[in-house]
Order: sequence, then structure tokens, then C-alpha cells
Amino acid sequence: MEDLKWSEGLSVGNDVLDTHHRHLFDLLREIIQIETTASSPHSLVAVFKELNDYIAYHFAEEEAMMVASAFPFVDLHRHSHQTIAMHVQDLSASCNADNFKAVARDLHGFLSGWLVHHIEIEDFEYRPYISSVAG
Repeated sequence: MEDLKWSEGLSVGNDVLDTHHRHLFDLLREIIQIETTASSPHSLVAVFKELNDYIAYHFAEEEAMMVASAFPFVDLHRHSHQTIAMHVQDLSASCNADNFKAVARDLHGFLSGWLVHHIEIEDFEYRPYISSVAG
């Protein structure tokens, strides 16, 4: 199983947002653990709750910083965030006692692909604008 880790190479130049991204990687590690060892859906339900809450918080903070720094592509970034949040919510709604391992696997695959891509491609676009904005 791929265990992605946050590294300094993923820094967006803002300590607050880097901390947020580190936490998302921590949640990914929890999902991987559930995928391989959990015997009931309860732990995945808890992670989904935290993940849904945290991405809403993170996206709101990140978007506020983009607005404050006059990042010109904030609307495109906001749309990307909405798409990601909806996908996670859909996976969460599909989780039940019979399929939770498969849902954990799907969530793991989605987050593994999304996290690094989103940070390295989309979030790096705002680095020159947002690095000096306080969190």
C-alpha cells in the first residue's frame, strides 16, 4: 500500500496551510490503517466525519487567504474544492457495514491521487500570492 507523506517539497509557503495539508496526510494514513485492519465500519465513519469537517474548514481558510491576497484564480480553485468535497461526501454516504473496506480502498485511492496533485498543481499556483498572508 502506498503511504504518502507530506514533505517540505509540498510546502505552499504558508505555515497554516502546510499544517492543514499535513493533517490531511495524517487522515490518509488512518484510512490506510482502516482499509487493512478494521473489522467494522465505525472507525471509517469517524474518519469520514473528521475528513468532511476538516476539508470544509481547510477549504474555507485557504479560499479566504486567496481572496485576501488577490489570487486571480480563486473561483476556479473554489470549484475544485467543491468537486472534491462532494466526492468525499458521496463516498461517505455510500459506506455501510457490507462495503466499508471497499469504500476505504476507494477513499484511499481518491485521496492519494488528489492530495499530491492538488497541492503540487493547484495550490502551488497561489504560492507567490499567499505565502505572506497570515493564517
